[in-house]
Amino acid sequence: MIPKRILVVDDEEMIVRLCWKVLTQEGYEVKRATSGEEAVKLAGLENFHMAVTDMLMPGMDGLKTFLTLKERQPELIGVLITAHGTMDTAIESMEGGFSGFIRKPFTPLELVHVVKDSFKKAGLAEENTRLKTLIPLYKLGERFVFSRSRKEVLDALIETVAQEMVAQRVSVMLYDEGEGCLKIAAAKGISGDIVSKVRIKPGEKITGRVFQSGEPLIINGGPEENPKLATFMKAKDIDAAISFPLKTRDRPLGVLNISRMGTGSPFSSADIELLSVICSQAGMALENLRIMEERAERVRMRTLFEQYVAPEVAEILISKGQDPMDMGEIRDFTVLFADIRNFTPLVLQLPLKTLRSFLNDFFRVLSEIIFHSKGTLDKFIGDAVLAYFGAPISMNEPEKIAVHAAVTMQKRFCELRESWSVENRAISGIGLGVGITSGSMFLGNVGYPKRFDYTVIGKDVNIAQRLASEADSGQILITEKVASELVSEFQIIEMPSRLLKGLEKPIPVFSIAK
Repeated sequence: MIPKRILVVDDEEMIVRLCWKVLTQEGYEVKRATSGEEAVKLAGLENFHMAVTDMLMPGMDGLKTFLTLKERQPELIGVLITAHGTMDTAIESMEGGFSGFIRKPFTPLELVHVVKDSFKKAGLAEENTRLKTLIPLYKLGERFVFSRSRKEVLDALIETVAQEMVAQRVSVMLYDEGEGCLKIAAAKGISGDIVSKVRIKPGEKITGRVFQSGEPLIINGGPEENPKLATFMKAKDIDAAISFPLKTRDRPLGVLNISRMGTGSPFSSADIELLSVICSQAGMALENLRIMEERAERVRMRTLFEQYVAPEVAEILISKGQDPMDMGEIRDFTVLFADIRNFTPLVLQLPLKTLRSFLNDFFRVLSEIIFHSKGTLDKFIGDAVLAYFGAPISMNEPEKIAVHAAVTMQKRFCELRESWSVENRAISGIGLGVGITSGSMFLGNVGYPKRFDYTVIGKDVNIAQRLASEADSGQILITEKVASELVSEFQIIEMPSRLLKGLEKPIPVFSIAK
C-alpha cells in the first residue's frame, strides 16, 4: 500500500521535528515546511493527502496556508495546531475546512489519534458524498434505461441536474445536422419564445465553443469576474454557470447549460465530476435510442423492400443508407410482365374464396422464381405480375436471366394449373402470357413519405405489358433488343411486327420456342 503523504507546517522547529518523527514511525511519508510560503512551494511540486499546520505563523497564517494549499489540491485534508484550543477554535477550524485540530502542547499519542481520526472522517465524508451521488445517479440510470423517446431522456436529465446542482436554469442544446447548429431540445427556467428562437453554430458563444472543444467550462461570479467571456454572458443575474459537452464515444451530441441565479454559490470541480457521470449516462441513453430507432427503421425498410426483392438484395439496398424518398435513377434494365390468359371467364365461374387461394398460389410461385433469379418484384396487378432484372442491383446479362425466369414460370404455371384443375376444372382453360423488354427506364420511389411506391416507369414497361396481353397461353414474347442479347442459348422465332396500343408504328416481335 502506498503510504499517506503528510505536509507539516510550523515555524517552531521543535514542533516540526516532533511531528516528523512520530508520523514517520506510524508509516506516513512526511515533508516539512517552516512557513506557509514554503509549504505552498512544496505543494506546487508534490501532492499530499494531509496538511498539519500551526495557526499562528509569521506571514501566512495556518488558515490561509491551508486554503491556498487546498485550491491547488482540492482533496487535501487539514489538521490545525493551535495554542488556544477552545470550542470557538474548533468551530472556526471546521468552517475553514479542517478535519481536526490539536492543542499545544500535545503528546505523540494525541497527534497520532488526531491524524488517524481526521483520515477516518475524510474517508466517511467521501463515502457519504459518493453514496449521495450514486443514489440519484442509480435512479437516473433506471429512468434512462426505461426511456422510450428522446424527450423522456432529456426530461429526466433536466430534472436531475436542476435538483442535484441546485440550478434555476437548465437547458440541453442538441446539434441539428440539417441546420448545422445547436438548438434547445429541452429546458427549465427558460421562456418558450427563447427556446424556439435560439440557434448557435459550433464555435459561437460559450455553448458553441464547448461543443467544438468537447471540454466543460465553469463560469463563476458572472460577467464581472469573467471579462473574457463577458460579451457572451447576456444575463446579468447569473452568479455561476457551467456548460458541459454531451457526447458519445465517437461524436458530439450537444451541450448541457446550467445556471445559478440570484445568490447561488459557485460551481466546483466536484460539480464537473458529477456532471461527467450524469452526461455520460445521458449520452449513452441518447445513443442507444438512436441505435434502436435506426434498427427499427432498418427492419421497416427491410420489410418494405422484401416485398419487391430477394432478402439479400434488400440488405444491399438498406446498407446504402439513403432516404427512401431520394431513391431513384434512370438506367437500362429488363422488364418482365406475366399475365394470366382467359382469366375473366374464370372469375365468373369460381367462388371468390377459391379464386383468392389460387391467386395466392400463383403469386407465390412467380415471386419465388423472381427472387431466386435476383430479380425485383414490382407489383401484382389483378392477375398479372410486373418484375425487372438488372436493377436496382446490377447483374450481368439481365435479358438472359429474365428469359430463363419466364421459361421457369411457364413450367411451374403448368404444374400449378394441373394440380388445381383436379378439383376446379375451370382452371384448366387458363394459360400464362409473358412479355419481356429491355431499355432505359426510371426506377425509384414515387409518392410521398407516408405512402410511396418503389416502382418502374417508362415506355418499355408499357411495351412489356402489351406483349404479355398479346401473347398466347404458354407464349413468351420479347422485343428485338432482348433477342439480340440472347445469342444462341434459346431458340428464337421471329414473329410478324405488331402495332401495340399506345405506339405510333409497329415494332419487331420475337418469341421463345417451347
